[in-house]
Amino acid sequence: MNPRLFERFTAMIDKVPAKGVVRAAELECQMLQSDLERKRTLPIEDVRSILAFCAFLKNSTHSISASFFVLPMQHMGFYRKTVERLIDAGELSPEAKEQFDETFSSGFARALKV
Repeated sequence: MNPRLFERFTAMIDKVPAKGVVRAAELECQMLQSDLERKRTLPIEDVRSILAFCAFLKNSTHSISASFFVLPMQHMGFYRKTVERLIDAGELSPEAKEQFDETFSSGFARALKV
């Protein structure tokens, strides 16, 4: 089992130039999905988090709304920072920040909006 999956993912994404982040994330998701199919033991919370973020990036580049996801709080800051970096580089539209907040708002935050 690799307890440092999320940390390795963040280190990799931080090193990739903004133009390559979406593609690098897609490749990582393909590897994670392959690992899951082969029943390799992975920290499932990290896997779900990374797959959700990758889906968000893919959907955002095509202006498609994503489903709601609840992410571990310790992952939110990194993902938000990455989205802001991609917006600044012109890789995502400025609306992606609001989409991110809507997609990954916690269940508690959504309950407050009702």
